[in-house]
This record gives sequence, C-alpha cells and structure tokens, in this order.
Amino acid sequence: MFSMCFGTMAMTVPLNRLLDRPEFRLGEVLVPWTLIIGALGFFSAWLVVAIMEYTGLSRYVWHLPLFFLGLVVLFSSLIGMAISP
Repeated sequence: MFSMCFGTMAMTVPLNRLLDRPEFRLGEVLVPWTLIIGALGFFSAWLVVAIMEYTGLSRYVWHLPLFFLGLVVLFSSLIGMAISP
C-alpha cells in the first residue's frame, strides 16, 4: 500500500492503481508521467556529470554536453522501464 498525506486528510491508495494512470494529479494540474521520468533522468544525469567534474573525470569525455544528453536519455529510459505506468 502507498500512503499519501495532503494536509490533514490522509488516504491510502494501492501503488498499482496510482501508477496505472497516464497523468499524476498535483492539485488541479495533471502532470504526465513522461515529464516526471524525464525530470528524474535529467537530475540523475546532472548529478553524475557534477561528480565527474568534481573528481576530474570529465576531461576524458570528448564532448561533455553530448555525453550529458546521452546520460539523460539513458537514465530516463532506465527509470521509465523500472517504473512503467
């Protein structure tokens, strides 16, 4: 079971029913799952590139923006396969 708490009202929704919908409701706004998965892929790729730049491993990458774009696509695909609605 997946428990969500909005203000004082708490409701329990099964996780498979929550992931079955193509959109996620944030108040009155419907947000598509692809946007959430893309944002998670973007932030995970950003974290990897930031760690690579901090440790100095980014100098071995020929074109860092292209590498970053590839990581975004890779992580978004992996997260999308793991959490498919």
